[in-house]
Amino acid sequence: MTLVRLEDTNQGTFGIIFNDSDNWWNSLELPYRDNKPNISCIPIGNYKVSMRYSNHFKRELYHVLGVQGRSYIMIHPANLAGDEALGYQTQLQGCITLGKKLGVITNKFGKKQRCVLNSGIAIREFMLYLDNKDFNLRIVNGFSNQYL
Repeated sequence: MTLVRLEDTNQGTFGIIFNDSDNWWNSLELPYRDNKPNISCIPIGNYKVSMRYSNHFKRELYHVLGVQGRSYIMIHPANLAGDEALGYQTQLQGCITLGKKLGVITNKFGKKQRCVLNSGIAIREFMLYLDNKDFNLRIVNGFSNQYL
């Protein structure tokens, strides 16, 4: 699988994750903040991904392994991934979420914020497509920042 980051903003890092042209989903992560736990997306690179039980979600979810200085990076349902220090809402702490489409919602701070929609459906489709099997994830940038 490949995750291509298309845009890094204070409202989140937006991209797509795909294996082939027929099977892709919108992706959303936190903005890049030097790989700091809980406030940043993970660096570009190659990672092994396997199933792991999430106490928070009470079910098995994909877990990204081998992220330097980080742990418990899951692929789970969420809609928002903004920089809270700048007045945006997040439902992620360094994890990755997927969505069926992009949208804009009013966050809990009363600000319009870009988001992914239908995340629960996208995560279910993703897990069914991969049949809960381990996979390798390559994260690349589709824009100029080489470190994201």
